[in-house]
Amino acid sequence: MNDAAPRTRLNAILLLLATNALLLFGIGFRYAREIAVGVAVLAALVGYGIVRGRRSGALP
Repeated sequence: MNDAAPRTRLNAILLLLATNALLLFGIGFRYAREIAVGVAVLAALVGYGIVRGRRSGALP
């Protein structure tokens, strides 16, 4: 089975999601700077926890 087509679609979806997140963060940063920074810090902490958990083998 050829995995190129689903992979291309998945890459397009991920690109659109990342673009949407950056656009929303930019709008939030312009109008509600403190909240946008708080959300960015929270997302970074959650991402760091997930990466550290996977490296230590805590998460499946």
